[in-house]
Amino acid sequence: MRRLVVEISADQFQREEDQAIPQGVLDLRKVKSLEMLHILRMAPGEVAAVVRIELKDPTVRVEEILGMEGSLQDVKLETELLEKESETVFTYFMRINRVRPSPSQIGLGSMPYFSPPLEYKDGKLRLGVLGSSAQIRRYLAIVSQSKIKCRVVSLTDAKFPPNSSIGRLTDKQRRVLLTAYKLGYYDVPRRITAEKLARKLSLVKSTFSAHVRKAERRLLAEMLSEL
Repeated sequence: MRRLVVEISADQFQREEDQAIPQGVLDLRKVKSLEMLHILRMAPGEVAAVVRIELKDPTVRVEEILGMEGSLQDVKLETELLEKESETVFTYFMRINRVRPSPSQIGLGSMPYFSPPLEYKDGKLRLGVLGSSAQIRRYLAIVSQSKIKCRVVSLTDAKFPPNSSIGRLTDKQRRVLLTAYKLGYYDVPRRITAEKLARKLSLVKSTFSAHVRKAERRLLAEMLSEL
């Protein structure tokens, strides 16, 4: 797998966001820094994450930054304050559901996964994506065709620590398991069947099922051995 990190200026990001989603859902002009500490879910039309926000001005209400005020016709936003470190620093759970996926979300199943870093500071947004060489090429092609000007910070092979659970999976097992999770195979109720997942991965169902079972068993063995 490959890991790509790109950097976008705040002005570029805000102009694109103003076109893609209703004004104010994420207004970086009032933010000193923002970091997604944990990405809990990333799917077409839905993002769920734990976000740490530092405001420029203590008189600004964080609800203004997250778009909890005003009319959001196509977006359902759910937030919960997890921690208030100071008058300007907050940690929130945030979930954004879009009724109609934006153009940037169409074809997400063939796109790479977001991965750390995903942060904003010093007027620049830096984000990482993780995927196969083909997924990275597709992502870069879409970015180059858009109005966003970004700088490629790095493009490297993704290295998983050998002592991590996911690092013990084979490349095929990681790809199958990550795709299954991303597309809702483990949701309740499931949003995609094994048959459809196998087709997306260009596998027969029996091969897909074998990869999933082996990956799940290896991860369970790692977790249970720690008990």
